[in-house]
Amino acid sequence: MNAALFAPRIRIALSRSLAALLLGTLALTREGWEMTRPMFEHSLSLIGWVCIAVAVAGRLWCGLHIGGRKNTELAVIGPYSVCRNPLYFFSFVGGLGVMLVTETLLLPLVFCILFAVYYSKVIASEEETLLKLHGAAFREYCSRVPRFWPQIRLFIEPDSYLVSAAPVRKSLADGTWFIIAGGLVEFLEGLHNSGFLPTFVHIY
Repeated sequence: MNAALFAPRIRIALSRSLAALLLGTLALTREGWEMTRPMFEHSLSLIGWVCIAVAVAGRLWCGLHIGGRKNTELAVIGPYSVCRNPLYFFSFVGGLGVMLVTETLLLPLVFCILFAVYYSKVIASEEETLLKLHGAAFREYCSRVPRFWPQIRLFIEPDSYLVSAAPVRKSLADGTWFIIAGGLVEFLEGLHNSGFLPTFVHIY
């Protein structure tokens, strides 16, 4: 497995490219539920914004616990007690939320497929590194905590913990991008509704 393909800078570049592709697509298309099932359309948008809110709060929660110690210490409490990769889980929730704000089903489906294909390899690559760093402790952690989908019954949290300001600030900043993306999607929809953008294709 080529670890360079899953480096943070590559992931950022891919995310930006996909965001540009999404906005370009939405500039030329429009959701198709408006005339046939308007309540379904609005429900998708509402669910999307709820997912975005959960993602922002979740990524901030992870930042509070990991505190810049991602590779130096093995995080096993808070969000890391219910799944091994909560940051990626909340990123998935946020990305899915943005796709749902488009008020389509096709785009969320495409996002889920792309995320599963790429991030399964990202996670596997990172876990190889953690296994080298933490050995038996990480193997024991893997044996009881799921890789991606949280199991709430496993939740444990201390009464208090140290917080590093920079990682928390970064988590909050990263989370706001989901809000900005959702807002841009809504803005493009408004441009279509106002007639400023043409609609070439309706997607569902």
